[in-house]
Amino acid sequence: MPEKDGITVLIENRWIIIAAIVLLLILATFGYIVLPLLDGIILGLVFAYIARPIRRELIKRGIGERISAFIATVAIITPLMGILGLGMIEIVNQLITMAKNQQQLVNSTITFINELDIPEPIYQLIQDAVLNLSSTILPMLGQIPFSMGLKIALFMLNVIISVFVCFFLLMDGSRFVSAIMHTVPKDKLLIAESFKKHLDYILAGIFLGNIYAAMITSILSVGVFYYFKVPHIPAMSALILIAGLIPIFAGWMVLLPIAIFRYLEFGVGNASVFVIVSALILYVPTELIFKPYIVGRASRIHPLLVMLAFIGGGLVGGIGGFFMAPIFLGTLIAAYRAYMDVGKKNDDLFMQVDD
Repeated sequence: MPEKDGITVLIENRWIIIAAIVLLLILATFGYIVLPLLDGIILGLVFAYIARPIRRELIKRGIGERISAFIATVAIITPLMGILGLGMIEIVNQLITMAKNQQQLVNSTITFINELDIPEPIYQLIQDAVLNLSSTILPMLGQIPFSMGLKIALFMLNVIISVFVCFFLLMDGSRFVSAIMHTVPKDKLLIAESFKKHLDYILAGIFLGNIYAAMITSILSVGVFYYFKVPHIPAMSALILIAGLIPIFAGWMVLLPIAIFRYLEFGVGNASVFVIVSALILYVPTELIFKPYIVGRASRIHPLLVMLAFIGGGLVGGIGGFFMAPIFLGTLIAAYRAYMDVGKKNDDLFMQVDD
C-alpha cells in the first residue's frame, strides 16, 4: 500500500482540523471575555489552595463537603480581605488628605527637619528634596479620586469573583482534576500523575508558607501597633501583609521607619522596646518555625527564581500576574521533575532487563 502524503492526510482529517480550529477560536473568545476578571480567577485559585488544608481537617472531623468548603473559604477570605480592605481604605484616605493639604504637609515636614538640628549641607539637600517632591509627586495625588474610581470598582468585582471561585474550587476542584486525568492516554498516565504530584507540592511550598506566615504576622501586628499607639494601624498592618507576600521585601521595611520615628519622638528606649517586641511576637514564630517548615517541606525551588516570578509577574500582569507567574514557574519545574522521575524509572527498568 503506497504511503500517503501530507496533503492527503490533511484532506482525510479535515473535519477534525476544522473542529479543532473552531474550538480554539471559542476558547480564545471566551478568554478575551473573561480577561478583565482574570485577577479574581487567579486570586480565587490561590485562596482555594491555601484554604484546602482547613477543608481537609474539617472533612476529617465529619463535616460535609459543602459546609467545609464554605467554612474554609470564610476562614481565609475574612482576615485576608479584612486587613487588605481596611488598609487600602486607610491608605487612599491618607493620599486624598495629602492631596488636599499639600502646603501644610510641606510646611510641617520642613519644620520637623529644622527641629532635628541637621548640619547645614545635609539640611539643604533634604529641603531641596522635599520641595521637589511637593512640586512633582504631590500634585499627582490630587488626581487619585478621579482616576481610580473605575479601577477600584473593577478590583471590588474581582474580589467578589475570587470568593466564588475559591468556594467552588474547594467543593469541586478534586472532581475537576480527576476529569482531566481521565482524558490522559493510558501510556502517558504515569508521567501525568507524577506531574500532578510535583505541581501540588511546589505550589504548596510557594503559596502556603508565604501567605499563612504573612497573614499571621499581619494579624499579630494589629495588637503590637495598638499597644504602642502607632498611627494608621490598618494601613501599617496591610503593608506588613504585602511585605510578607513578596519575597524581596520584608516586614522590617515597615517596622524600621516606625522605629526611627519612635526614636526621634520618644527616645532610644521606646524605639528599642518596640523593635524587640515586634521581632519576638511578629517574626520569631513565623520566620523561624512556621514558614521554614511549610516552604522547605515541598517546593525545593531556588529563592531567586521565586523572587523573580513574583516581582516580574506583578510588574507585567498586576495582581493576577503576581500569583500567575509563580504558578507558571511551578508548572515548568513540575514538568521537569516528572520527566526526570519517568526517565529514572525507565532506566531502572532497562537495567533490570539487562540483568
